[in-house]
Amino acid sequence: MKIRLSLLVLMAILLSCQPESPKHNNTNTALLTAALNAEAYLHENIIEESPNTLSWKMMPDSANSPIDVSLYSGVPGIVLFYLELYNATGNTDHLNKAEKGANYMLETMSAIKPNVNTVGLYTGIAGIGYMASEIYQVTKAPKYKEAIVNTVDMLANSATKTVHGVHWGMTSDIVYGAAGIGLYLNKVADEYNIKKADILSVLVANQLLEQSTVSEDGLRWKMSPGMDIHMDNFSHGTAGVAYYLAEMFERTGNEDYLVAAKAAGNWLAKSTNDEGLVAHHLPGGEDLYYLSWCHGPAGTTRLYYALYEITGENQWLDLINNAANGVIALEIDEKRTPGYWNNVGKCCGDSGVAEHYLWLYEITGNEDYLSFAKKLTQNILAAADNSEGILKWIHAENRRSPDEIAAQTGLMQGTAGIGLWLLQLNAFEEGKPSQIQLPDKPKAKRIEMTND
Repeated sequence: MKIRLSLLVLMAILLSCQPESPKHNNTNTALLTAALNAEAYLHENIIEESPNTLSWKMMPDSANSPIDVSLYSGVPGIVLFYLELYNATGNTDHLNKAEKGANYMLETMSAIKPNVNTVGLYTGIAGIGYMASEIYQVTKAPKYKEAIVNTVDMLANSATKTVHGVHWGMTSDIVYGAAGIGLYLNKVADEYNIKKADILSVLVANQLLEQSTVSEDGLRWKMSPGMDIHMDNFSHGTAGVAYYLAEMFERTGNEDYLVAAKAAGNWLAKSTNDEGLVAHHLPGGEDLYYLSWCHGPAGTTRLYYALYEITGENQWLDLINNAANGVIALEIDEKRTPGYWNNVGKCCGDSGVAEHYLWLYEITGNEDYLSFAKKLTQNILAAADNSEGILKWIHAENRRSPDEIAAQTGLMQGTAGIGLWLLQLNAFEEGKPSQIQLPDKPKAKRIEMTND
């Protein structure tokens, strides 16, 4: 019989995993228990086509669901979850599953035809390369490093060259497009000294400068120049592109990138409502405000943090805190809003917002932010669907289709991402570092508060 889980019930569930390595001595916490029982859902839905590979359908309960190969919904995100679970437990069975999932992706990657829908950080080649980078850091297996180099070659060879730089279908954003690809290129250029990635990222940034929309209040970016609307938050527009350009300034010292990033920040600052939120899209979405990573402050304030780190200007810190306090005031730990529907995932729901508030606590030391992260996490645990100790989360991926609910396996809408958050909070509570940090998330540095 399926029941709705409470936090207290979760605390009573017994762990059912292989013996841990002696160097890991975990407490039987509700968070780790939930993550292990989320793994049980992934385990029961494994597809094993060969002894050395594993894969998963995006929605196992749907007969027509595909095996997805994107970081957003597919196997790469599940690999990340297993790496974090190995980090938490020392159980080599979890590492073995991560390796077999990664092996599946390496076999699949050669069949991918690069195009606007298959190159992005969350949608294709760049995301597969990021997965390969994370598993290489743990295993040091040469095949994963070779895969990283191959992804850079695939991206370089498939890019369209212009007078100013390069692009892939003129898509600018974090999820599908240039900004997300650029963040991936920066990561592997730094970690593996891949010069081609460095050069390509500069060309990406230069092209993005040319694709900006100039307004009297600053700069903006559409997801694609042919679109009728701007989606100015993090995942598909202005904030995400500007975040990447701010990172490029730090890497290169090119003032053009910083000028553009600040101009975007200025536009966003002038366009926020009283709660510090930026509309989902304009024109037409003036009264629709998301709260999450994709189109809300959980993503957008990453730009403000980057600008604060570069400039030291308190206006950016004020924008971060204004949005953080504005969302708390909406009491989303107790109710839903039009832009915060029945979703507990990393992209659009509770997991992504809770992760954001832990990050806010880490940079500010504000206990209210940590408390809010924990309240949202209690809601995540309570929303779990439990059948004999196997956890999954059934929710609506899309705001426009609230009745189309399903359990997913992947990173941004499914079990892997929710489980990853539970493990990251568990690591924080145990005073241990997390394994996984996505390329679009800034590392938290404690801000020294002043009275200026």
